[in-house]
Amino acid sequence: MSDEHDLNALIREALPNHSAPHALREWTRERAREAPVALRALGPNDVVVPPRPGSRLMRRMLYAAGLVAAAALGWTGQHLAHAGDGANRDRDVLIRQLVDTHVRSLMSDHLTDVKSTDQHTVKPWFAGKTDFAPRVVDLASEGFPLVGGRLDYVQGHDAATLVYGRRKHAINLFMWPMSAGERVEASDAPATYHGFALRHWLAGGMHYWAVSDAAPSELAAFQQAHTAAH
Repeated sequence: MSDEHDLNALIREALPNHSAPHALREWTRERAREAPVALRALGPNDVVVPPRPGSRLMRRMLYAAGLVAAAALGWTGQHLAHAGDGANRDRDVLIRQLVDTHVRSLMSDHLTDVKSTDQHTVKPWFAGKTDFAPRVVDLASEGFPLVGGRLDYVQGHDAATLVYGRRKHAINLFMWPMSAGERVEASDAPATYHGFALRHWLAGGMHYWAVSDAAPSELAAFQQAHTAAH
């Protein structure tokens, strides 16, 4: 009994304590009510003789145990799937917000708060306006001239937006720092929304989202040029 007590204490200490959902608890109670009457009628001092392997009672017990395990695994899988769905929904909301902001900047003729092709003019403009220093690079030699920059508000925090040109198209490059403790994951796949192309990548503890009505291949070339610039 001492060994069993020590084992139980170790399990309680090592494993996280999670409450089963109400639906799972109710399902388990229903399966327990279907257990053999002889088992449910046992008193606290009764001795249980294990059923013979292969007996009908053993098969029923294994079947009930399997159902409970399957229900628990099914609920866990469903919970994880819903968590993934939530992450996808958050990304979709962010994409819509970025595209809406991009369109508004074009419609209101407010692409920039500071208009300059000189990175050494644009970068200092953000000083004191954001709690991070945005990375401003000159990509004119790659076919993406700098137009200027402005402030935006994305996902509840300030974002620095740099504007680049690509022939007759404008590229809004939104950037903001990753949150403390935020999990670093691989870059998202390219996305499109209402005819606009988007690219997302992570670098130097920053989120970068590029949005444009240029072709997705043009935006991919822009991402490559930006990440390669020093």
